[in-house]
Amino acid sequence: MGGQSQGMDSGGVRVAILGVAQDGGVPQAGCDCERCSAAQMDPSLRLHPSSIAILGEDGGLHLVEATRDVSQQLWIAATSLGMDGVASPKTVCLTHTHLGHIDGLGQFGKESMGLDSVPLLASSRVLDVVRARGLEAPFEATIVESNRPFTPSEGCGFRYTLLPVPHRDEESDTHAILISGPNKSLLFLPDHDHWGGTLGLYEAKDVKSWLLDLGVNIALVDGTFWDEGELPGRDMTQIPHPTVSKTLEIIGSKGPGDPDVIFIHLNHTNPLVDESSDQASRVRELGWGVARQSTVLEL
Repeated sequence: MGGQSQGMDSGGVRVAILGVAQDGGVPQAGCDCERCSAAQMDPSLRLHPSSIAILGEDGGLHLVEATRDVSQQLWIAATSLGMDGVASPKTVCLTHTHLGHIDGLGQFGKESMGLDSVPLLASSRVLDVVRARGLEAPFEATIVESNRPFTPSEGCGFRYTLLPVPHRDEESDTHAILISGPNKSLLFLPDHDHWGGTLGLYEAKDVKSWLLDLGVNIALVDGTFWDEGELPGRDMTQIPHPTVSKTLEIIGSKGPGDPDVIFIHLNHTNPLVDESSDQASRVRELGWGVARQSTVLEL
């Protein structure tokens, strides 16, 4: 059964990156490419689906996304945030219902952590899917309205704002999450279809101005694919994401006052998975970053 440990210290808000991969993780099921094969042999090369955890000022842990690797990810949260043991999340917030973002919800029930009435924060359409799949038992579902800031729990020291974004909304809608701490704000945007659609929703002229208008200091943005030729034999229009190459073309190099843009949600085919790749070097040369597991960000 899961423990109830809290953070060792209070007084700050910190975000831990618990996973950086696309929904399938690395290694991905059914794949024997060089990268996935290496990760099968060497556990240190394995990457979890994208997720973050926020340690609030009150010492409570708040999870964003519930992936299939939640057990390992709670360990990452505990070790990277310096917590006194593995903590059961005080709240869970979801961006959408694609499998890699919610398939860990069952771990909260009686078969594993045995929790009850954990606040599950999401849009009404996301919560409808959770109920339809019979995953709601360990949770207290809380409907979150778009574009309205709210505090997930009293004394946590930060606020969430769920921002609608277009992304293959077959079953539910999709949101990015703006996390506003006492000193900085972070945008968690692991999935969307394309920048044109997202910026159009907000009548924004470009990516940088949109982020600045939101007050974003750090943006974890969709970096699923490097370019459009990454999946030979697959119709990539059926799995739309803005490629990193296109995003870099739009945002150019980092200038004074620009927020930190960090790419997350990397497919196993994406060369950014390899820190020594030419593509990763290109991202760094332009002043941007690539998300790495266990990184801690201060808000």
